[in-house]
Amino acid sequence: MNNVTRWATAITLVLGALGCEKTSVEGASGKKLTLLQPASQTLKRGETNQIAITVARSNFADPVAVKFSNLPKGTTVVEDKKIDADKNIGTYTLHSGPDADLVTNHVAKVTVEGPGGMTATESFQITVKDKN
Repeated sequence: MNNVTRWATAITLVLGALGCEKTSVEGASGKKLTLLQPASQTLKRGETNQIAITVARSNFADPVAVKFSNLPKGTTVVEDKKIDADKNIGTYTLHSGPDADLVTNHVAKVTVEGPGGMTATESFQITVKDKN
C-alpha cells in the first residue's frame, strides 16, 4: 500500500468515525473515489472564506477535478484547480461579492471527478450575511 492510499484510508476512517457524510463511487479495476461532505460556510458580502474539499482514492493516484454548483447569486469560487495526485485535500476560496444574495443555509454542491468518469457529489450549506 502506497503512502497516498494509507493517508486516504486513515482520513476516511477518522472522518467516517466522526459521522461525516460522504459519497463513494467505484470505477473499473477496483478504483474508488470518496468525497467527504464539506463544512458549512458563512461569509459576509465582499469577503472571502476558505473551504476544504477532502477526497480519498483507492487504486489510483490521478488528479481529481473539482466543480462547484448552485452557489448563491454573487458568490463565486476564485480558483479553478484540481486536487493534485499526491494530495487528499484541496483548499478553495469562496468570494461573496458586495451585492451577493443574502441567504441562510443555502444548499450548494461540490462534485469531484476522477479517472474513467467517476463522479461524486456532496451538498454543503452557505450563509451570506450583510457586511454590518
